[in-house]
Amino acid sequence: MKKVVFVLMFLCLAAAAFADNGTVSSVSGMIKSDLFKNQSKIQSLSQSLTSTEKMALYTEYKKDPWVPFLVNFLVGAGVGSFIEGDTTGGLIALTGDLVGLGSVLIGVSAYANEVYWDPYTTKGVGLTTFGYIVIIGSRIFEIIRPFTYTARYNSTLKQSLNYIEGLSFAPTFENGVAGISLSYSVRLN
Repeated sequence: MKKVVFVLMFLCLAAAAFADNGTVSSVSGMIKSDLFKNQSKIQSLSQSLTSTEKMALYTEYKKDPWVPFLVNFLVGAGVGSFIEGDTTGGLIALTGDLVGLGSVLIGVSAYANEVYWDPYTTKGVGLTTFGYIVIIGSRIFEIIRPFTYTARYNSTLKQSLNYIEGLSFAPTFENGVAGISLSYSVRLN
């Protein structure tokens, strides 16, 4: 009789453990597939998760902007944004780089063909200038985009998981009637 009770208790505990793991794995799968589209589903499922499971999911899926920044800075063409999973930013950067480079090449080609006949020509100079401006603008976009996308992604992930990182205490000095006083402000992260 004791063995039957022990086996039943073991099966109940195993079922509870696998049920929690199922929720974690479904939330994990929704984050992997598309966090922004599945935000409301993740939010409702994450209410049954423990704070440790939320912390583990947040730690596993939060993004870091430095690798995409370096790749965008060194390689360009939005490759770092594509690596990060930001297809919109990657497509904007790739389009900007291609339009800029194409404009420069067409402008230089037009100038080179015309300069033999007229040494004072300005044909193609405007298109070349436009191309350089687009390339510089695209590169600035590629440098900034990983940081803005990562901040938005991590904030959405934190909201979706109903995750609070903890408390932070910040000392502040206040100048009052009795002089300077020290106080602490408490904030949930």
